[in-house]
Amino acid sequence: MTLGQYIKQLRTDMELSQPQFAERMQVEQSYLSKLENDKSTPSNEVFRQLLSALSMDVDVFMSGLKDKGNMASLRQIPDLDSWYASQQVTSERKQRTLLYSAMLLIAFGVASFYVGFQKLLLSETQYEYRSDGIILAGEPEDIFRVWSRLTGSPEERKQKGQEMLKREKISTQLTFEYQGKYLVLDTQSGKRKYYLQGEQAKTRIGNVMLQFIGLFSAVMGLVLLFIEPKLSRQKV
Repeated sequence: MTLGQYIKQLRTDMELSQPQFAERMQVEQSYLSKLENDKSTPSNEVFRQLLSALSMDVDVFMSGLKDKGNMASLRQIPDLDSWYASQQVTSERKQRTLLYSAMLLIAFGVASFYVGFQKLLLSETQYEYRSDGIILAGEPEDIFRVWSRLTGSPEERKQKGQEMLKREKISTQLTFEYQGKYLVLDTQSGKRKYYLQGEQAKTRIGNVMLQFIGLFSAVMGLVLLFIEPKLSRQKV
């Protein structure tokens, strides 16, 4: 659609005759006829009179001009030349934003996947610590392992053995943090000494989620990078 055809369409939509619309624009009917037949290009002043007669601003006017008309012809009007320039700046800014967003998504995705895959934040080695029972006040921390050496006669050893057997109450601590070969924890009735029994590999949902989020972000970044030309392109 040419500029002249567009002006005629807008006038027709307002149900105004050429004389009526020319009066609104404060131009001669013959001049309006030339504009509608693309035999003349309006000056910047006449273009502003046209917008005033239509009660439109430049953005609204240009939004209805399909394919934005003939750019070379329209840019002869200073106000439209400025509009095209601002549209170009906006398009370039949008393009940069999309490119930066795509690169950020890809970088974040790769980093997240790597952290999850390498288990840098969440260890997948689970340590098992075991305690035989409560250590009472005044007793050595390894009482359940050395009690036999603290007795004298066989009778005392037998009695002590029965006592320790009654006191035995196994407790297990599972942790993904290595606490050393043993750890001592306070309880309400005394202490417990936990000895490291072993370790095992155990998958953690956090690492799985990091890998999934990383993969998803990287893919979204690549998709955004691929469709960026369509998103940032503006018909100006």
